[in-house]
Amino acid sequence: MKMMAPPANAMEGVVTNTTLDARLKVLVASTYFTRQNQGTYRNLLMYGPPGTGKTLFAKKLANSSNMDFAIITGGDIAPMGKEGVTAIHKVFDGVLPAGGA
Repeated sequence: MKMMAPPANAMEGVVTNTTLDARLKVLVASTYFTRQNQGTYRNLLMYGPPGTGKTLFAKKLANSSNMDFAIITGGDIAPMGKEGVTAIHKVFDGVLPAGGA
């Protein structure tokens, strides 16, 4: 079975320093191959000040791996109080296939 390379355009337009660029390319390849092999994804948390490219990278990662992408912020959930967690579960229940995987 021949392994295909991850799309080269996954990092197009994302400006980073050399160290971060290398780490993100590994993440792109890992995500791509996980999707190709129907594996289980790990969680990813990106943090930093506004305007540093987190959302741009996340969109490109999702697109290059043929995954869905959604943005949820604390401001979307906080007004719901205790019901916020239940609301998030309902969103993901509609996204995940039966069985949760």
